[in-house]
Amino acid sequence: MARAKRFTQNPGNTAIAYYRYSSSAQKDTSIDQQRKAAIEYAQKHDLTIIKEYAEPAMSGTRYDRPQLQLMLREVVRLRPAYLILWKTDRLSRDQYDGPIIKNALRAAGVKTVYVAEYIPENDEGSAVIMESLYQAMAAQFAIQHAKNVLRGIEFAQENCLYWGRTIFGYKGKPDSKYEIDEEKAPIVRKIYNDYANGVPMKTIVDSLNSSGIKSVRNKDMTINSVHRILTNTSYIGEYHIGDTSIAGGMPRIIDDELFFQVQKMLKKNKRGGERKKYASDDNNTIVDYWLTDKLVCGYCGDHLHGMSGTSKQGNLYYYYSCNNHRKKKDHCSKKNIRKEKLEAYVLFFLSELIQDSTIRLSIAQKCYEYHENQSEDFESCENALKASIADIDKKLNNIMKAIEQGIFNETTSQRMNELEVQKYSLSEEIERTKLRKASKLKLEDVIRYLDVFALDMNDTSSRAVVLDYLIDKIYVYDDKIVITLFYTDDRRTINYEELDDILANRKVIDEILSGETFDIEQNSNPIADTMLKSLIGDNEDFFALGVR
Repeated sequence: MARAKRFTQNPGNTAIAYYRYSSSAQKDTSIDQQRKAAIEYAQKHDLTIIKEYAEPAMSGTRYDRPQLQLMLREVVRLRPAYLILWKTDRLSRDQYDGPIIKNALRAAGVKTVYVAEYIPENDEGSAVIMESLYQAMAAQFAIQHAKNVLRGIEFAQENCLYWGRTIFGYKGKPDSKYEIDEEKAPIVRKIYNDYANGVPMKTIVDSLNSSGIKSVRNKDMTINSVHRILTNTSYIGEYHIGDTSIAGGMPRIIDDELFFQVQKMLKKNKRGGERKKYASDDNNTIVDYWLTDKLVCGYCGDHLHGMSGTSKQGNLYYYYSCNNHRKKKDHCSKKNIRKEKLEAYVLFFLSELIQDSTIRLSIAQKCYEYHENQSEDFESCENALKASIADIDKKLNNIMKAIEQGIFNETTSQRMNELEVQKYSLSEEIERTKLRKASKLKLEDVIRYLDVFALDMNDTSSRAVVLDYLIDKIYVYDDKIVITLFYTDDRRTINYEELDDILANRKVIDEILSGETFDIEQNSNPIADTMLKSLIGDNEDFFALGVR
């Protein structure tokens, strides 16, 4: 059997020092304390510290610690003779990683010395035994610590207890169930009622912010924070911890009927709405009024919906009609507009919008900027979570001090478990925040997505995607439409008369390219004349004849 390679220490009296606190029994100043002790040790033993590595609030069970990895890379170049540690567990609390790290240091010619633990220097056999013992104790502490955390989580889960997760509209304290926050619960109810009554989410957000109402992170409300409130099943009594959901574990703020009404509206509005279909004749023919969810009357602000009517000649025609005008409310004068006509205008706009690469790039940039403005401030969120963990660490440190003084009973044990559960939850949230940050939307993602839909807008699926994701509202007047877009404050105005000329001329060009013969004079455009006649009702079958 091959013999282990004999350790050859680097020459000289240079040293490096590694400091870490595990955030479960140390406080923020512990690194300073470790540094002070390391400097004193170096002076006492005539060593020169050439590089220091510090890792605050970093678990000793993790091998991927940045400063640890940096140290392992640099020891080959720096070739120090010594590594100064406070204790064995500063290097690692893992029973497998610890020996690997120490072997890497030994291979680089570095001898590890400890400030606060006695390791015989002149008896290699005893030194190995003592070092292994300290390492085993550190690993055992980590294993027991994890078990305590798990027990705390299971206890909180079984009893539906507050476990440190803050939910808007609720309050909680250790050893107790969540309670309704009587100051914020009415705000939750108002958010749900407003959205159920058709108030846009952006309007709700603006109202909350103008009222000075903050999120659970004490920040301005955003679309994301309101959306989380509108989808949180805690408000209908579900208790959540990890992947477990317990019905009836939370006090109810919202009734089921209102909650699920809001969920249907969220699903509908996510993709621009479930298009309203109407039976249009005695044969129950279904007509798709695909603009319904986007149309707003430019005069009274009410919505336009599809309707049909039969002429004296028995011909069936389809229209978009303002609700108030049809019901003779608010003295709205908006005339009905032919379905084919309005849809032709919008179809033209969508085609021009999405097929122009310059416009697509501009839209992509604005979509991306909008997403950036609405996204979480990951840095602030992570810092807030770390601050909460630091506060818990301080409390745990106080408990540890009490234990060291002999004060240990059921109360201190239970309180420690509660704090560990809270810390575990916060640590998990930090990891989720990091994942969200890593998967952040990029500008090129938006560009590629829009490029997919630079297709023929007569394709219903492509048309629906472009309409749903880019168009906010279409304000309809008797002589024009005004289109507002998502992600930008731009408003596009389309004049009917001007667009009629464009569409008519485009039809002429298409006929020329297709080789059709027709009579056209310099000052006469029969297609345009027919189009104009259709606008005033002289030829109501024009659009049905194939003009798109």
